[in-house]
Amino acid sequence: MSSLVDPNLNADIYRKMTAADRPPVPDKNLQFILVYNEKSAILGGSNMTDHYWSGTVWYYKDTADFHRDKAFVATKTKSGVCSAAYLECDKFVISEDSGVLQVIGLVEAAESHLKELQCLGYACQHDNSLLTLSVFSDNAHLVTGGMDYCIKVWDIAELLATYSFGFAHTDIVTCVDAQPGSNTTFVSTSLDCEALLWDIRQAKPAQSILKKELGLTSVNWNTILDHIVAIGSEGGDVSLIDIRNVGAAALQESCIFPRSVHKLLFNPNPERSEELACCCDDTIVEVLDINKEFSSVYKNEGHTDFVRGLAWYKDELISCSWDNTVVKHAIHSCDDQ
Repeated sequence: MSSLVDPNLNADIYRKMTAADRPPVPDKNLQFILVYNEKSAILGGSNMTDHYWSGTVWYYKDTADFHRDKAFVATKTKSGVCSAAYLECDKFVISEDSGVLQVIGLVEAAESHLKELQCLGYACQHDNSLLTLSVFSDNAHLVTGGMDYCIKVWDIAELLATYSFGFAHTDIVTCVDAQPGSNTTFVSTSLDCEALLWDIRQAKPAQSILKKELGLTSVNWNTILDHIVAIGSEGGDVSLIDIRNVGAAALQESCIFPRSVHKLLFNPNPERSEELACCCDDTIVEVLDINKEFSSVYKNEGHTDFVRGLAWYKDELISCSWDNTVVKHAIHSCDDQ
């Protein structure tokens, strides 16, 4: 007796179907989470199991519950989403696998007078996936990097690249992060094993601040001590760098994870700026104390797939994962340990 089994979504039967005819596939691979305030948060996910990768961004007006059914409104993207950053409470920018940079806003629809997410502008000037972005303090410019080895600085209002550094690195640009309070300075990391400190005011804008034997995958500025950056690598180690002493050895360096570091995020609370949240290509979420030689303040392995997104909000750490879940972590102060 034969049984009917649905074919894999990459099978030939689906390839010639139109988008309307194809069965719906949930975008369960959550990529990022951002919290602006208690009444504004966004969550981004991609569909990585279908022949056509697409994405969704969910907008929340309440941070109590991040279940997708609780979202205030959502919008689909034509390719997978990689990264995002807020510009205003109801306005943000996202990067996509297709190389598209898109500005999205919460606006009132003309006909229905209901709030919806609309594209306010987009540009595609990267030749491959746009993996990472960071907004400068003026909220008028941002920096992007991707799989085309290129770094671009953008005027957000015009969506034009005012600076374009072709082959800024000799391999994939994995992360960029703008210096807090600056409109010209940022750090980039790459699989070419090097981290660069950039100042676009200079004739030679880039200088090396870290070289390792393995690719570098993540960077984040300390929001209070703006001369301190944390850098993660493919080997699972985290380095603490003082950018005032270019060429000097790392302040601290330790192998934290068994796999490649994916994201690093300092606690923005001035009273707890020593806390560094980390995740890797694993199910682990960990918070380190940079004042105590990267001692572990908190560790959780509750996710069942790779953790991709991290966000701090009121000393609570929020993580999202490819397992389609969002988890809130209560982090006790380092002084309470």
